Amino acid sequence: MEALERILPEGIPFPGTRSYSFFARSRIMQTFYRDVALDVTREVERGRILDVGTGPGYLPLQISRMIPESEVIGVDISKDMIKIARRNAERAGARNVRFLLEDANRMSFGNETFDLVVSTGSLHHWKNPVRVINEIYRVLKFGKKALIYDLWRDAPKKLLKEKLRECGYSITAGLIMYSIVKAHSSITVEEVMRILGEEGNMFRNYSVEEGWNSYPVVKVTLLKV
Repeated sequence: MEALERILPEGIPFPGTRSYSFFARSRIMQTFYRDVALDVTREVERGRILDVGTGPGYLPLQISRMIPESEVIGVDISKDMIKIARRNAERAGARNVRFLLEDANRMSFGNETFDLVVSTGSLHHWKNPVRVINEIYRVLKFGKKALIYDLWRDAPKKLLKEKLRECGYSITAGLIMYSIVKAHSSITVEEVMRILGEEGNMFRNYSVEEGWNSYPVVKVTLLKV
């Protein structure tokens, strides 16, 4: 499949990493990571979990606290992001989390290594999404799931307003922030379906959910069978 035309580089370059890390600490993002981590706990109780495009590593830290018997590995193509993530893990005293510099197109892990793969806010960055999805398929154990979440560009404003209000944000300020972010960091359901419908996609069992958990987010569930 051709790369999505509007996509930014697969890794966020410095100093954009620092801006993204600051945004990821916001109340709404920390709430989002918590809710994704809760979603993960519904799928696995222990085992190895991979976060693709981990950024500053907040999601693996949330997962590691909720599933202490797990090993959580976060990977990112950005050296600066991995540096930030490792620093965050050290500050949190996390012992069951590792952060590794990896290219999601060609990861160094063996086949059928992970009990669950998760990714948030990265799908729109992938220049060749089918290639990354097939790498996820390769490292995922049979009968296990991958959960992919990304910002929904066509989300109704009503949905966003309700989530902003729930998190205690100014509606006006939140809508301005959302319009800036979604301009370069979002995806449509049509784009998602086009990616999943590609002949080369090894996942034949999948589902797509708009407005997951009342967020302006698209959730993709992939099952390896």
